[in-house]
This record gives sequence, C-alpha cells and structure tokens, in this order.
Amino acid sequence: MVLNNLVETHCHIMPSIDDGAKDVETSLKMIDRLKQQGATKIILTPHYYSDTISLDDFLRRRDKAFNLLLSALPSGSPELIPAAEVYISDYLFNNKNLDELKIANSQYILIEHPFSSSFSEKTYDRLMNLYCDYGARPILAHIERYPALMEDTERLGSYIDMGCITQVNISSFSDSPRKIKKHLLKLLDSGYIYLIGSDSHNMNTRPPEYESGIKEILKKCSPDTLDMLINNANELVK
Repeated sequence: MVLNNLVETHCHIMPSIDDGAKDVETSLKMIDRLKQQGATKIILTPHYYSDTISLDDFLRRRDKAFNLLLSALPSGSPELIPAAEVYISDYLFNNKNLDELKIANSQYILIEHPFSSSFSEKTYDRLMNLYCDYGARPILAHIERYPALMEDTERLGSYIDMGCITQVNISSFSDSPRKIKKHLLKLLDSGYIYLIGSDSHNMNTRPPEYESGIKEILKKCSPDTLDMLINNANELVK
C-alpha cells in the first residue's frame, strides 16, 4: 500500500541515540521502508528524557546523530526533520525556551507521559504551562497507552479543548485487543484523534509499517478520514 504525501510523525530512526535504530544501516532501511509506503517527510523524534539529561546535552547528541544520518542519506530520500519525543517532568521547565524541540516551524512538541499517569490537574497545569510560557502546543503521544485517557473521553476532550492534539500509533488499530481497536475507531470517527505515526524503533519487532493499521481504519471509516489524518500531519511541516 502506497499513501500519498505520508508524513511520519513519530519514530526512532536516528542512529545510536535511544532505544531505536542501533546504527546508520538500520536507520537507512527504516527510511527506505517508509519511502516505499509513500512517505515524503519524516519527523525524527528520539527520546528526550528531561529528568535525566540536560536539554543542551540532548541537542548535542541529537545533532551528532542527525548529521551522521544525513551524510549517509541516498538522494531521493524523504525529507528528515529533527524533533523529539519529550518526556515531561518538572526539570523541563528549567529551560529558557524549548524551540529546538518544536516540529519544523510549528508550535508543536511531541510529549510523552508515564504510562501510569492519571492525567490529573498537575498534568493539565504542566501542559498549560508549555502552551502559555513556551508557546508550545503539546502533541499527546500514543494516547492509547494511557488508561486515564482511554477510559474517560471527557477528560481526553478537556486536554484537546486546552489546545493539545493527539497521536495514535498506527499499529494499535491492527494489533490491539478488539475492545481497544473498537474504541480507537470510535474516537477517530468522533474527531478525538488528530495524528497517526508508526513509533517505529527497528525493522523487526517495531518496524515502520502502516498497511495493516490503514486497512483497519478503511474498513470502518471513510477514505476522507484517512485523508484528514494525512493532511493533519502535513500541516505540521508545511
């Protein structure tokens, strides 16, 4: 299956920086696989654990990995856009600005929470601080992993109303238990899901594969829904 103007929004393709691609060779295979599926742009989102490494140190490591990858990139490859998957913590707010973590020229930053997060008032206030103090609009990464959001649509809606947008891993539409898949499709149909991404880490256990998930979406939703998801991703990097 080839998608038109696919933008990969969440992946761990940068070599030797986190638990994703272990080397440049793996990175290039992942990029080529995305290209075969129609990807024209890839937002690279290595983990930034804000509670364990300074922003300056992370950016130095990211720039090194990015430049290494660029030097090996074949002509005709999708455009690579450096960003991050940011683990939110109080330490994040010690920085004067977070512009280097934003996606392209947008305001958006991909944000990861502990899987056990209750998305309490403290979480809400943190995300509001990102929005108000740093001009950053949070993308809530892989919302399907958070029971507090999956089990409470009203709570999820309150974060969307605040200015957050949501991302779901495409594999979750095909590999999740039936109950979760059904709920994700309902959320998608109701407008609660804004982006899809592969969250790929390698070519084996967590590859950059869209086909199975896309087929599940198209079984239950109109092609317009898929077009909307792809257009939303393109809006981040226009």
